[in-house]
Amino acid sequence: MTLVNSPGPGISVVHVAPHYPPSLGGLERVAESLATGQSRDGLDVEVLTSRAAQPRASTAPGPATGRPARPPTADETAQASPRIRRFWSWTVAHTPVMPGLAVALLRLPRRSLIHLHVAQAFVPEAVFVAHLLRRHRYVAQLHLDVAPSGRAGFLLRIWKPAVLGPVLRRAAMVVVFTEEQRETTATRYRVDRPRIALIPNGVDMTRFTSAERTLHSPPRLLFVGRLSPQKNVPLLLRALAGMSADFETTLVGDGELEDELKQAVADLGLRNVSFHGRADGAELVELYRSADVFVLPSEREGMPLVLLEALAMGLPIVATDVPGNRDVVVDGQNGVLVPPEDAHRLREALLEVTRDPCQYKLLSARSRQLASKYSWDAIREQFIKLYHGMY
Repeated sequence: MTLVNSPGPGISVVHVAPHYPPSLGGLERVAESLATGQSRDGLDVEVLTSRAAQPRASTAPGPATGRPARPPTADETAQASPRIRRFWSWTVAHTPVMPGLAVALLRLPRRSLIHLHVAQAFVPEAVFVAHLLRRHRYVAQLHLDVAPSGRAGFLLRIWKPAVLGPVLRRAAMVVVFTEEQRETTATRYRVDRPRIALIPNGVDMTRFTSAERTLHSPPRLLFVGRLSPQKNVPLLLRALAGMSADFETTLVGDGELEDELKQAVADLGLRNVSFHGRADGAELVELYRSADVFVLPSEREGMPLVLLEALAMGLPIVATDVPGNRDVVVDGQNGVLVPPEDAHRLREALLEVTRDPCQYKLLSARSRQLASKYSWDAIREQFIKLYHGMY
């Protein structure tokens, strides 16, 4: 089956991403949702990405039955999934370098439309070279404009204007999540504004929608994300100092800071703080369902998929007031925004959203209401129109 509004005859959509599930992360899950949904919609879809370790098995109950989630049948997988090619890679500064990707891009049929997921180096360069040599059209979706940090930070300062700028300027369209990102992309990378499309992230409403919530005692706080500097989990730990026993806090995810964060929990004398590790699928849905408040203390974001999932589950949100977060959290309506690095204000916000059960229910209802505009069905349709306009 081919959609009436598909990009055109003989055209395949090729998603190119540094990582893809079973790797966990916002970019990975956005790429998977788009590729899988477009495949179900009848498009010819392929994914090119790096190899990843298999996820640990989950024994969490499924969202509807209370039984372990059933793996899809072969027929279901064939109908719902794009073709996936994974390439051997080695990692340099958290960036997968895939020699095979460059070769595969050059061998793509001329009518292939490349959907480039941008968050780090190498993948954009590989797509850019394929464009120059084979004239492939590509859409560049800018997930996160990472700030320089650490000893190798100076390389990023060179790479952005010298490499990322030309990659974005030669794209047929650049996709960003927010108006603030659009302005930054136009000014920092000199991309023409008419070629910058604003398409937010999406969420599967049927998977995450929750019933009306009631506060637990003690209230349950949930963080989901990589345990990396960007997510700034130490800010949350500092905010909990002295009152951690008044909450049950679950940190979901793994990353390079895990040991350091566990040591910080011990050094601060925190209680009721647990490190859950990686979670996905029904296991992750259950974690959202059992929580009361979602907390995201990030230093920077694109448009975090975890915030949209928290909305769909009716969770009030406490987050730092940074781009991406402030586009999803309406301060005082579905949660509270706090200044970055202000542990005292974060502490006050956690108490504020859990103090009054009636106010809590209002915040929760508003989250569910706001989530409806981020349905993946509507988001995929916007991408189809974008593809269609390129041919």
